[in-house]
Amino acid sequence: MKRNTRLGLIAGAVSVGLLGSAVAAFALWQATAGASTPGFAIGGVNFSAVGGPNGDRATSEGGAPVTVTLPGKTVIEVLEQDAVNAEPVIWRFTATGSALGITGLDYTVSVSEQNGKGGSYDLSSGIAKPGTVLEGSTMKVYRAAAGGDCSAVPATPKPAEGESPRNVYLYETSDVQLQAAGAAQDGAETEQEWCVALDWNDALDGMYVNDVQVTGIAENGSTNGAMSRWHAAVGFPPSLDLMGTYRNRALVEGIAEDTTKAKSRADWHADVYPDPSGEPDIVISLDPIVTSLNPAIDPRD
Repeated sequence: MKRNTRLGLIAGAVSVGLLGSAVAAFALWQATAGASTPGFAIGGVNFSAVGGPNGDRATSEGGAPVTVTLPGKTVIEVLEQDAVNAEPVIWRFTATGSALGITGLDYTVSVSEQNGKGGSYDLSSGIAKPGTVLEGSTMKVYRAAAGGDCSAVPATPKPAEGESPRNVYLYETSDVQLQAAGAAQDGAETEQEWCVALDWNDALDGMYVNDVQVTGIAENGSTNGAMSRWHAAVGFPPSLDLMGTYRNRALVEGIAEDTTKAKSRADWHADVYPDPSGEPDIVISLDPIVTSLNPAIDPRD
């Protein structure tokens, strides 16, 4: 009987065995009739993920995807990027698992939704919910380098003709090999770290050009000159879209003892912006896939 290898994943350490026989272990993967030979464990898997430095471990139940949550309070840290070309906000998550016997383990990473007080918003298209901080940002998900280094942030791809720029980009996140089939027969776990880089999409308002020219006359009457130029990029601090301007006016009138009158007026304005503290969390999904040394078994069966 053909087994659904995706159902081989359950919580905890290896707790599901893939059964076969000593003589016909591989043949039983696709047997269409029962066998009377005694069974014994020839494979088992487990898969889990942890988000952030202090996140809880999410363990796959029955091969189902697991999720990690990027907090909205981390997303709004991009609003503190008050310099041009500032360093991105970095958040990390980790995938962990093991595959015993003839089995192996792959997985696929996707960004599924924004989840906040107003409900969930589908992020599978890579386009963020309007009015959120993520809508004005770029989020990139990619594998960490050796030692958990996230400094090599991938370049943003140019959108195709007629396509709007996305807010979320994934880099090499499909069918990622965690453990090759048959490679970890001792049950050792493999851990892979991932990076999420968040950047505010700051648009420069212009360049402030500075020119300095100096001319000097020497004792012999000769003239010497030099000129230097430097530029400064000018831009507004990151923020959500302006809601409006709150206008204030004060009028004062006074009468002196001699009955003369004095009047004064003052006006001041305040720009009002939305409160970003309600930024939705971002849900990242990791979908495990069991592989096998048996070439006749489709990993996605």
